Amino acid sequence: MVYGLISQLDDATTQAVFRSKRITSENTYYRPQLSELFSRGKTGNVIYCISINRFSSVNQLWSVGKICMERGVFLRFIAQPYLDFEKGKQWKPTVVKQIQSMVAVERNAKAHLTEGFRMSREQWNYLYKTLEIMNLEVLAQTFSTDGILKRGSCFKSLY
Repeated sequence: MVYGLISQLDDATTQAVFRSKRITSENTYYRPQLSELFSRGKTGNVIYCISINRFSSVNQLWSVGKICMERGVFLRFIAQPYLDFEKGKQWKPTVVKQIQSMVAVERNAKAHLTEGFRMSREQWNYLYKTLEIMNLEVLAQTFSTDGILKRGSCFKSLY
């Protein structure tokens, strides 16, 4: 079975991409419905997502990735194909290390911020969400098809 994962960032273009992948509207889930999606997910199923920035944080991406790997569910990102995994293609140890370090950065930044400022709960939630979105966007850009990995050899021309 093929599923699609969407967020409030998605629009009609996403639906068109999903239709091209033969994903029906009944098999399209919003991020808050992840547990429902995983209750249906079986070995060999595929979940498409336009970008990793559809997740709420790098930590959520890491959790979803681990669950998919454990269950044998394939995860494909249209904008970050370097992060796809499927039959015989898993996240490389360097990718796992990068994601884990970014999860640690999120946690450490939150801890340091709480030591230095007094704010309302609403203000903290806003700040944390902003931090998570920023961290997720850095990871998305790093692994995008035109991101750092593709341009990695550009410094050779500088020397």
